Amino acid sequence: MSYQALYRKYRSSNFDELVGQEAIKRTLLNSLKAGKTSHAYLFSGPRGTGKTSVARLFAKALNCTHGIGEICNECPSCIAISNGSHPDVIEIDAASNSGVDEVRNLIEQVKYGPIQSKHKVYIIDEVHMMTVNAFNALLKTLEEPPEYCVFILCTTEPYKLLPTILSRCQRYEFKKISDDDLKILLRRVLESESITYTEKALSIIVELANGGARDSLSLLDQVISYCGSDISEEAVFKMFGLTTEYERVQLIKAIAAKDTMSVLEMNENFVRRSIDLNRLVNELLLLLKDALIYSKTNDMKLVTSSDETSLQDIVSHIDDVELLEYVQTFLKCQNEFKTSSNISFLFEIYLLRLIDFGKNSEKSEAKQIVVNEEDKAIFTPKTPKIEEKEPQTATFVEKPVEVKPLPVVKPFEIKTGDSEVAPFTHDGRNIEIDNEEIIKIIILGKKEERKLLSNRWEQLQALLSNANEGPYASALTDCTPFLLTENNLILQTHFKNVIKDINCEENQDGLRRVIKKILGRNVCIYAISYDEASDIVTRFRDRQEIGKIPHKEEVQDNKLF
Repeated sequence: MSYQALYRKYRSSNFDELVGQEAIKRTLLNSLKAGKTSHAYLFSGPRGTGKTSVARLFAKALNCTHGIGEICNECPSCIAISNGSHPDVIEIDAASNSGVDEVRNLIEQVKYGPIQSKHKVYIIDEVHMMTVNAFNALLKTLEEPPEYCVFILCTTEPYKLLPTILSRCQRYEFKKISDDDLKILLRRVLESESITYTEKALSIIVELANGGARDSLSLLDQVISYCGSDISEEAVFKMFGLTTEYERVQLIKAIAAKDTMSVLEMNENFVRRSIDLNRLVNELLLLLKDALIYSKTNDMKLVTSSDETSLQDIVSHIDDVELLEYVQTFLKCQNEFKTSSNISFLFEIYLLRLIDFGKNSEKSEAKQIVVNEEDKAIFTPKTPKIEEKEPQTATFVEKPVEVKPLPVVKPFEIKTGDSEVAPFTHDGRNIEIDNEEIIKIIILGKKEERKLLSNRWEQLQALLSNANEGPYASALTDCTPFLLTENNLILQTHFKNVIKDINCEENQDGLRRVIKKILGRNVCIYAISYDEASDIVTRFRDRQEIGKIPHKEEVQDNKLF
């Protein structure tokens, strides 16, 4: 006898052998025992989850000579259904019999009673492939077939069926089979075939099957052809172009250590071995997700597939912030794979991007910015004694940055009689500046100083509790620096009321006083919306492309007001 594929050889012969779909199995068995079977069923769900197998088992249970609900696999009816030769169980492939003529032939046959058994069962596979006219021709028969006739429709795409068809059927939604159930199935097959295996190799095959029993058996068939009677983890990895968990952990650790050479060598090795990079990124995401869960809970019950040793190794080298950044970056990479013609190049670029993130993170953690004593005075103001008043102190912690510190200026000191600031107001004379004026001075923008100021922006939080300066600091914290020149600071914000408060002439002295603490000099402060900022940048770039931007020497950095 010729070789038979495993998924055909080990197709479930009774409901006890059926893998997964417990709810469906129980419902159908109960209906059979109670004698309350329907005339039409719809089995829908992912491929390889048992739709056609259950349809055949149901046909057996209807026609077994030992009674309805029984499957003996010994009587002529059960044997004939198993080998596909039963005259009263008709399987139709709708993909190749989708027209009206085929349906009319089917309807003609329905009126003739069963030849050998009690029921005539029509199993229509891939029913969604039928044409609309064919569906319409089938409607009446499907709604009121003869009492001996049962229709079982199987499909992976139920949304393509007409509502009039759906309403005439009992619908059963098949789910992906769990990994544990698939392992039980594969173990049974391997033991029956007298093949040795490792649990890790079995887990890899199950993972690749993605919830499909037929897929898992087809993959196992391939592995047996490659490995023979002894299936090892290494052979499965090599056959399907996969990476081991150890390799993935080492890649993540090399990225965290900013070891560019090791990362590039690993990537070259992956390409040389024809590793499926799409699958690799997916596996890296699963590993990072497990590491993040383990880092926050220290509970292996919540982890899906990774080893505890691997997770401990990762979380001991990488903090949660970096793990989240890695996840977000690989998700972007995975999304761009869909439109890229060279995914190996794209993957390498994303690896280098992660290495750069790691470098920045290490510098932020390991190195505080070095400033001289005069510059430190800007961030930690002295607190002179003021008679009959509580000293006002504000401590500013320097946020690590990589650009040069702002110019050293004379330390800002609170002087006696100068501790009071004009009260913050929400009503006053409004300052209005044409966006054209802002566009003119963009060329004078001090980009590095603006970045440093943005990094120091959180220092404003220390002033929020100050009775005099708190309202000014509060308004500023709702903004971010957009443009900084020698004499002007343009802020951007999402809030109209904040724009109104900052652009109020009466508030300028207080705002300048607060900004001077982290900038070191007095500037005019003006706020615009994010939409305005985007429009200004667009207009500036348009002019830049046509050469309408003046040189820096031709522009004067006058105070805007």
